[in-house]
Amino acid sequence: MRWGTVSAVDAAVGDETSLNPYVSATLAMCGVLALSLAGTAYLAVAFNRRAKTDLAAALGPLAEAIGGQVDLDSAAVSGRHLGELVAGQVANGPGGIGRLFHVDVIDAAGGTRWEWSSLPSKDREAAPIRSFESDDPGLEERLNQDWAALAETVPGAAQARFGFLYEPGPGHLRLSRAMRSRNDIPDAPTFLRQIDALVGIGRANRRAQGAPLPLAPTAEPLPSRRDDRADP
Repeated sequence: MRWGTVSAVDAAVGDETSLNPYVSATLAMCGVLALSLAGTAYLAVAFNRRAKTDLAAALGPLAEAIGGQVDLDSAAVSGRHLGELVAGQVANGPGGIGRLFHVDVIDAAGGTRWEWSSLPSKDREAAPIRSFESDDPGLEERLNQDWAALAETVPGAAQARFGFLYEPGPGHLRLSRAMRSRNDIPDAPTFLRQIDALVGIGRANRRAQGAPLPLAPTAEPLPSRRDDRADP
């Protein structure tokens, strides 16, 4: 009887210490969730590194073309071209929908904002929908630009969503284009052609806005007074 009593007590203790099946299932699910979160975090870090690597590879040649630098945090390049302050940047679209690539030339001419835009037609065989908007009704005529020729600086212009615009507040001319994919960044020659187009528009914009034309950049810096003095 004594042995039987001990065995009965051990069995009772075993029943009390064994995990409830619902508790076991909950713990197992928590373990699976923890592993899933860890895996997701690892993939997010890996994708972020890959995205930055791809971005650096795409922006690097642009920065080199304008003798500038890359800022991966803002997905931008900045530098100079033909004496002008210029930049390129990947930006979020309106409302965070989609991505845009901006090409900027800094040229504060004052005056009135304007925008020329090009949108693809629903009928792929039809010409794109193009329009000019400004509060100054005579500004487009004074600008006197061949917009169709300027549009050719954008690859696949007929099916692209893009526009040339001037913002007097920040003082820049911009080519803004909707990106078709994460890596839809122009190559260096295309980037320079677009900058050249903006520089040309900037000259016309200054005339149209009644602003003085900037001085032409000099090939070499002028000597300072210190440079003019004869060596002892």
